[in-house]
Amino acid sequence: MPAIFINPTNKEHEKLLQKLDVQNQDLRIFVSDKLPMDFIEKLPGKKAVGNIEDDSHISTASEGAYCGIYHEDINSGLRKVFLDSIHNSSLQRIIWISMKEPSEEILSIENLAYINYVEEGNYIEKVLELEEIKEIKDSIIYLK
Repeated sequence: MPAIFINPTNKEHEKLLQKLDVQNQDLRIFVSDKLPMDFIEKLPGKKAVGNIEDDSHISTASEGAYCGIYHEDINSGLRKVFLDSIHNSSLQRIIWISMKEPSEEILSIENLAYINYVEEGNYIEKVLELEEIKEIKDSIIYLK
């Protein structure tokens, strides 16, 4: 099923996206226009490049995708933008990756898995697993 990864920012995301691209027949990416073009060009999948702080850009790019995978940077301040984009999208499954604790507003979203991690990249296998299943059972997954 079509999936979109929102906010790839590093080499770990590049590795995850390469695996998602093999696993998924329709991988899309929404990447910030503030990132270097050489990084953006390395990413697999169909790319939408735009203002990561504009929820309408994200929800428009996610049109037709089934699964939305959101990466929340520790200092990004994107939580409200991501929430607004989810509420304005047609996404059926959400995987939220963050080092921050989830809010009640995030956890109230249906068919959502919140992956709380402490080390970059230790969530790759969990994201791949969750992207394939139809219904998410655990809403919070803590990875040490």
